[in-house]
Amino acid sequence: MDDVRDETGGIPPGEISGPGLSGTILFVDDEVYLAEVGKEMLEDYGYHVQSMTSSIDALGAFVQAPDKFDLVITDYTMPGMMGDLLAEKIQGIRPEVPIIMCTGIPLDPEITEGLRLAKILLKPLDMEGFLQLVREVLDHPLSRQPGVSADKASNPLDGLPGF
Repeated sequence: MDDVRDETGGIPPGEISGPGLSGTILFVDDEVYLAEVGKEMLEDYGYHVQSMTSSIDALGAFVQAPDKFDLVITDYTMPGMMGDLLAEKIQGIRPEVPIIMCTGIPLDPEITEGLRLAKILLKPLDMEGFLQLVREVLDHPLSRQPGVSADKASNPLDGLPGF
């Protein structure tokens, strides 16, 4: 049987199937093009995606609706707030939410120490592997524990510019 690929060389929508193809993803990358492409690609595979180019705005969206998101995918290097701090603040609100961090540079383990990341991916990403990872993470999330509601947690926006 021939291996059918789309024009980008990746697997066509529908070829990765299963229960992981539902869920709402918060996708954060300060590069507008990557945020748009990531959103479009994930939506093509059936996910609901809220794409943001500001880590501070992404945190604000998460604070407003912490139970809305099944997965957070974030870049590491971003202005305003780095991806590790974003992950820390998100996990302070809802510790069980899985987070995939993407980076163009190898990270020192000290940077992510204490974070429960589902995976750290080095850019450029292999789209087929990336989509498979997203499915696996959503199929096997960390144990679902009640999150700390935003009104009971310390304000994760404290200390950020404009807050």
